[in-house]
Amino acid sequence: MKEIVQDGAEVLREVAKPVPEKLFGTAELALLIKDMEETLDAYPEGVALAAPQVGVSYRLFIVRTDRTVNIKQPTDNKPIPNPKPEVEVYVNPEIMKTSRRRATTDEGCLSVHGVYGTTKRHERVSIRARRADGTHFTRGGGGLLAQIFEHEIDHLDGILFTDHAEHLISIPTRPAHPFIYFGTPTVARDTLALLIERGFIPSLVVTSPDAPRGRGLALAPSPTKVLALEQNIPVITPEKFDADTVTALRALEYDYAVVVAYGKIFPEALINAFPKGVLNVHYSLLPKYRGATPLEAALLAGDAETGVTIQQMAKELDAGDIIAQEATPIAREETARELRPRLIALGARLLADTLPTFEQGAVTPTPQDAARATRAGKLKKEDGLLDLAASAEENWNKYRAYADTIGTYFFSPPAGGGKRMKITKASFTNGQFIIERVIPEGKRETEYKG
Repeated sequence: MKEIVQDGAEVLREVAKPVPEKLFGTAELALLIKDMEETLDAYPEGVALAAPQVGVSYRLFIVRTDRTVNIKQPTDNKPIPNPKPEVEVYVNPEIMKTSRRRATTDEGCLSVHGVYGTTKRHERVSIRARRADGTHFTRGGGGLLAQIFEHEIDHLDGILFTDHAEHLISIPTRPAHPFIYFGTPTVARDTLALLIERGFIPSLVVTSPDAPRGRGLALAPSPTKVLALEQNIPVITPEKFDADTVTALRALEYDYAVVVAYGKIFPEALINAFPKGVLNVHYSLLPKYRGATPLEAALLAGDAETGVTIQQMAKELDAGDIIAQEATPIAREETARELRPRLIALGARLLADTLPTFEQGAVTPTPQDAARATRAGKLKKEDGLLDLAASAEENWNKYRAYADTIGTYFFSPPAGGGKRMKITKASFTNGQFIIERVIPEGKRETEYKG
């Protein structure tokens, strides 16, 4: 295993030389690739590595593809094995094509360890390269893989991501204090993924037990469990937080916990088990919209802005002191489908940005003003019923709020046992709520001509 070269070394600022023809298929090239694989394996947050990062000025990089995608859900109740390393080798790579569109994304680098920022990368990138045996191939990728291609080829051209990144911050390369991560659905998985990328790797993940999913109702793990096992993080799945479970977690003596959409109420004994407390990511500007559906409540009310709060968990639901908070505007045409992923990304970044100062004891918690608190309770299917005689704005806000959960519907005709019409597409134009597509009860989706 080689040491990763850090910013300031000359080799990182050189334009790397092409791997010469005589090296293809040789033991020398194979040994270099093996050394790079062993080096990258030692950094769970790393997904790729360029040869200059281990001090070798060759146009070569490797990608741990098993760290760029989630492992597949099992079809039975057997434990998920830790995935085997899957490494792709790119020798003398060239970018052939990029998409017109770019995306802003969080980025870090093992050669600028502990520094993170946001960069604009093409949404899709196609490259041509050679394998270690000299054969040629082309590879296209989007999202994270496209980002990797551009990041690593930058390395080969003597460019570091910090040369063009924005909002740079420095954080510890490993958490200063051991912590537990509690979370279950996709939002928890995505937030955990960013923490791991930033070097905040929990000592333990607690998630809900495997649950029936799919047509066959086979037991399958939560998205958070899948990611944790993929990253070799220990996982437990308690059925409930009884006295034995709380005692066992307390005995581990972790400093604090992070909770993102875990799905169960924390007893006070569990909250008190962590000396530095329990941090919870809540998707509203507390004390507004305490409860299970803050995003829906903001849209239902027609609010012009919402946000994310990092709060210190207390016995009363969502009543803990505010550790950090960030607002974001809500576009008039934005529905829950668009707003939810924005808030998830904002919450993950805010949490990752907050942890360094929290661990250092440098945050000043702000108590909530309970007099300003409002509630956002669980949704019921009947909440999605629209009254077409109501104001256009009221119906539009209800459609926006429930677009990706319970949905909205009406009865046609509205009285006398009319048929249920589920709304699948609507718009708000010139002050009018316009229903565009529906699924009539017992029929297929169709254009609405009412």
